[in-house]
Amino acid sequence: MDNDLFDFERIKRNREFAQSRLQDHNFLIHKSVERVLDNLRDIQRDFKKIAVIGSRGADILKACFPKKSVTVFDIVKGRGVDRLMKDEIPDLKEGRYDCVIVLPYLHTVNNVPAFLQTVKLALKPDGLFLCCLFGGTTIQELRQSIMQVELKSRDGAGQHIHPMIDHYQFAGLLQSAGFALPVVDYDRVHVRYSELITLYKDIIGMGEGNALIEKPQPIDDIKSEIENYYRENFYNEGFVATFDILHGIGWSHHESQQQPARRGSGEVSLTEIL
Repeated sequence: MDNDLFDFERIKRNREFAQSRLQDHNFLIHKSVERVLDNLRDIQRDFKKIAVIGSRGADILKACFPKKSVTVFDIVKGRGVDRLMKDEIPDLKEGRYDCVIVLPYLHTVNNVPAFLQTVKLALKPDGLFLCCLFGGTTIQELRQSIMQVELKSRDGAGQHIHPMIDHYQFAGLLQSAGFALPVVDYDRVHVRYSELITLYKDIIGMGEGNALIEKPQPIDDIKSEIENYYRENFYNEGFVATFDILHGIGWSHHESQQQPARRGSGEVSLTEIL
């Protein structure tokens, strides 16, 4: 589509390149999945047919559903992938699953509303949707460092870091998609790197390199200036990098769920209080 931000083929190439390196750079993926598992434990529901979208960390989830039907979808082939996706939105059959879990993936989807609608339709009544994704202020320090150096050294700044959805925006997207009882929060993780190049390696090693359709001018010739700016502004016992991991929960509708009160049903008038 003309207004797409992300190049689907480049996303696949980034992920394929990272597959052999992921085990050395997946600590944030593991942290994301651990929180998903915590949410599942809190819900305490016996799910029997589960779809997992995104294979990074899916092996941990599969181990938590012994003797259950778990289908893993992803855009790249790999260990543990059951269904290969032809485009960014998986081909999910309507009303098939009682739980759909999306591991870090949604932050590089062009049409998030259509993706969420597909997931909602795939759920049985009172089915659960769980997801985690990078968003908010993720690697804001690197974004600002590149931008400031480019503004000073070049005619303008290009977009090197993916735009991020924040938790307020994502809550609105869940509500617009029609999920019942939507809840969104986030974990903010601060990582300190002794060398800035290690941050670059983690981004590439997770498969999260730049996948924007509009490619910016390379930064190889200004890397030293970027590191100097970063050190002057975001160094505290190491180069500090922020990662916001958003977590969303929603349900497909069912009559047994808690419903909002009818308008005018309150027993106390605000005029008596104010």
